[in-house]
Amino acid sequence: MSDIKKFFGRLIIIYNTVFTQFRLILTIVLSVYLISLAFFSQYYRPQHLNYSKSWRAVSTPLSSHWVREFRQHERKIFSQNGEDGVLIWLFANIGTVNRPPRFVEFGVSNGEECNTRFLREHLGWQGLMMDGTYEKLSIHLHRENISSKNINELLTKYKTPTILDLLSIDLDFDDYFVWKSILQANRFRARVVIIEFNYMIPANENRVVDPTQDARRWTGTDHFGAGILALAALGQAYGYTLVYGEQNGVNLFFVQKHLLVQQKVLGDVLSVEQLHVSKPITGWSHKPELDHSRSWIWNDTIWKL
Repeated sequence: MSDIKKFFGRLIIIYNTVFTQFRLILTIVLSVYLISLAFFSQYYRPQHLNYSKSWRAVSTPLSSHWVREFRQHERKIFSQNGEDGVLIWLFANIGTVNRPPRFVEFGVSNGEECNTRFLREHLGWQGLMMDGTYEKLSIHLHRENISSKNINELLTKYKTPTILDLLSIDLDFDDYFVWKSILQANRFRARVVIIEFNYMIPANENRVVDPTQDARRWTGTDHFGAGILALAALGQAYGYTLVYGEQNGVNLFFVQKHLLVQQKVLGDVLSVEQLHVSKPITGWSHKPELDHSRSWIWNDTIWKL
């Protein structure tokens, strides 16, 4: 009986020793795992991009041909289409100049689906949003009726910095003339501009709606906005280069030309015809305008080859 007690006593000692060692090893492994997890989650969380090289004014892009790689980076998070992914890719290559990065976006509805929400909520960007219907001061969304006549005063009213990292324009009708007003006043300049266009206007037709002909604005027809050539010409006249049109045919992306020259990628930019989206991926379209008294303005800004 004493031998059995000794046997089990030794077994218990061995068990306790092994268990203690195992528990120690397990504790070490878990500790290393948790430290690693904390490190990588800290490093890879979206907010780190604000302070990394990718989000400073960089001279070396992530890809030597990044202006031809937008399509594969389209991602919809909070944007209407793939704008979120395009913006992340774009700014990862050209960086930002403000600390924190600054934006202005108008025509955002209630701010839930727009081009800057991901930047604001996950990347630490700050900025101004305006809409003709909605207001939510907690996210700096202000209710304002925007026009080409008051846009510069509104930007001044809300203390907009002279140099913006991003300007996003979505007014469904006279986007062209609002951007033109900002460009002509030369009081505010954005490094990147997103602007809505009318994909149903052929790429070789330089035309835009006449916003002064009547009080109706957009009525749900194909009579709205500006064609890709009209906007490309306007941007060109003020030092911007059209670099991309997202694949659902809603928004165009412009970058200041000197940034593309600095990175030696200007020659990689596709032509207006190549960037034009004539068939949106979702197949959306608007009915034809039957009121032929509603006219277009042709060649408001001359396109230079």
